[in-house]
Amino acid sequence: MRRRNYIILLLCIFFVQFSIGKLQSQQERQKALKALSGVEIPKPVNIDAFGVGEYLDFGIYVSLPGVGRVPLKGGHGILEIPNVVKRNGHICYWLRSKAYSTGLVGQLYPVNDIIESFMDVDSFYSYQFRKDVSEGKFKDKYTIDFDQKEHRAIRKNTFNVETYVRVQDIISAFYYVRTLNLQPGDTIPIPYHDNGGNYPISVIVHRRERVEVKAGKFNCLVIEPVIKVEGLFKKKGRMLIWITDDKRKMPVKMESKIPVGSVQAVLLQYREGNTNWR
Repeated sequence: MRRRNYIILLLCIFFVQFSIGKLQSQQERQKALKALSGVEIPKPVNIDAFGVGEYLDFGIYVSLPGVGRVPLKGGHGILEIPNVVKRNGHICYWLRSKAYSTGLVGQLYPVNDIIESFMDVDSFYSYQFRKDVSEGKFKDKYTIDFDQKEHRAIRKNTFNVETYVRVQDIISAFYYVRTLNLQPGDTIPIPYHDNGGNYPISVIVHRRERVEVKAGKFNCLVIEPVIKVEGLFKKKGRMLIWITDDKRKMPVKMESKIPVGSVQAVLLQYREGNTNWR
């Protein structure tokens, strides 16, 4: 059941879909750190790709064997930037993901998750990550602080481990990608940390494509997050994400295969943020 919990959770964040079987050992963490040693991490270019008040509402549709060709609506995923706040002495974007299941899926497997990231408004890397999830009978709540000067990830009374320079969490990583100029053929390295583990992620830019969802028609870039080092953790299926081919790089669609079917997330409605708050 835990594997299923993790899949549903990440579907609502729209970035990566990886299943972590166990906490990383020190040797595994060091291997992951070395995978990005000497690799240049691109610096943010479009600092106004998003702004305070941005709100993205996604419908999540699940296709399962035996239920026909019409996907079941499994729930909603919200990505929003409520405000800027101070965290660990830095002014940060308050990035929030809310996910909840609805309908039949909600009856069978209730999900009510809130995941937050606090990303520096100038450097665009994370200073704090908070998770409060309720998925079926599974509940989890914790905070991770990132010391970007000493390159440490700290969860009180649990771990204090070395991590990457300019490390990202699962939400800040996606917003960071939105600040970049992307072209088909690009591969973007992402220094990513999750709950005591370091993971070198690469975002591949595949192609341009025009798509239509309930929120409208959009010219998009199709991107895919992948693991760089084999053996660190398992990737469950393949995830493709459609982001607008403009300065905003706004996500509008996601498709992923899972062991028991497939999932699609589509943008239902959105509100652009205020980029003049500075």
